[in-house]
Amino acid sequence: MRLHPQTYVLTAVTYNRIRLFQRTANAELLIATILRYRDQGKFLFHAFVVMPDHIHIALTPAESVEKAVQLIKGGFSFAIRSQFPGEVWLDGYHAHRMGDAEDCSNQIRYIANNPLRKNYLDYPHVHTTGTWVLDPVSFFS
Repeated sequence: MRLHPQTYVLTAVTYNRIRLFQRTANAELLIATILRYRDQGKFLFHAFVVMPDHIHIALTPAESVEKAVQLIKGGFSFAIRSQFPGEVWLDGYHAHRMGDAEDCSNQIRYIANNPLRKNYLDYPHVHTTGTWVLDPVSFFS
């Protein structure tokens, strides 16, 4: 981890908003990709949700936000290539750098509640963790 890590919420959308992650096996493959890179120390993740056509993930990259996105999007695209030969992701992504503990709390709440806003009850692909380098309050001080 860098000396002064920065935490982001990333949003990436599937190509043409194809509901690729509506299929549980695809969502689980993306989750496995995220967890693999987390376990390799490429980033800390704090929360994520895999929606049918997009993903939100709060993470603290070990190197850069660009590298973390490349690993997640590229790693998943490579893993699913034999089952889904078309374009997987829209180009680019949205990154919001969290500024303070209140912003962090709001962003994590947004991620956790994203399925409810779409009326997906008992949605299985929401993951949050308390894994922080420091306490969120001191993390942003």
